Amino acid sequence: MKRKATAAEKRHMARIARMGCIVCELMGFYGTPAQVHHVRTKTGWGRDGHFNTIPLCWGHHQGKGGVHSMGREQFKAKYGYSEVELLAMVNVRLGRNS
Repeated sequence: MKRKATAAEKRHMARIARMGCIVCELMGFYGTPAQVHHVRTKTGWGRDGHFNTIPLCWGHHQGKGGVHSMGREQFKAKYGYSEVELLAMVNVRLGRNS
């Protein structure tokens, strides 16, 4: 069973979504509306937590060119960055150590 997000986690995820899609931005398209994607650094289906999130547009999240459709390895091959690398970029922008 998934744990519900705390108030602090909800604020964090809202801030992440407002950033716009990180992949679109790296491609030169700024301000693309984003969804919150939970980065999984462990094996299996469980997620690490609500703070390990990145902003992805629908296409890069769940569309044909998205991480959920393509898988981690193909996503990195296509866009040049892994989910973990994108998370590190987001954390730098937020002033978090990662």
